[in-house]
Amino acid sequence: MEIVDQRVVESGNFDENEVKRLVFIGLWCIQEKPRLRPSMVEVVDMLEGRVTVEEPPGTRMILVDMLADDEDSADHHRNLARLLTPVSSNVDCTSTYSLGSPMSIFSGR
Repeated sequence: MEIVDQRVVESGNFDENEVKRLVFIGLWCIQEKPRLRPSMVEVVDMLEGRVTVEEPPGTRMILVDMLADDEDSADHHRNLARLLTPVSSNVDCTSTYSLGSPMSIFSGR
């Protein structure tokens, strides 16, 4: 499973079905249409295993990790820009592309 840190996979200390369930919960929470998103009470019920978590509906969104923090980051962003470019003008596509860097701000008292 690509989504699980390789160190966890190597330890053999994870349940693939549990990972899938948690990913499904996350995908439910980011549905494009707000009416499809679960309430926080429903999310807690899903996380605590009180309700069955169904596979979320398909989406037209593209989720991409844009915060790569390595020396090849400029190449990474150019490749992603090419990847996100529609291959045909007949394709109904809306995309948003942004670059960012993680940041922490500390202030004294």
